[in-house]
Amino acid sequence: MEHRIDTTVPIEVTVGELKKLVEEGKVKYIGLSEASASTIRRAHAVHPITAVQLEWSLWSRDVEADIVPTCRELGIGIVAYSPLGRGFFSSGAKFVENLSQNDSRKA
Repeated sequence: MEHRIDTTVPIEVTVGELKKLVEEGKVKYIGLSEASASTIRRAHAVHPITAVQLEWSLWSRDVEADIVPTCRELGIGIVAYSPLGRGFFSSGAKFVENLSQNDSRKA
């Protein structure tokens, strides 16, 4: 699984190199993390993408506009992270109060 898109290298080049690893039997599947719908389409044109990892929660639903429909259309699985809002929806009302001062979730 690739973690985040390297914006300095065209996705076609990255997936092309990963495709070689699949053909050599060193990698079984190719996935992307935090990719836009257009990047997913460009990558999938080079080699089938198996899964896309993205933040999808009650707070972060913007992926439903473009990315989820693109994945559905292309038959790509979605691996959602932080579905409970990075802990906010699973830890009760005092969650923020109990975070340390340097925790980024206080922002």
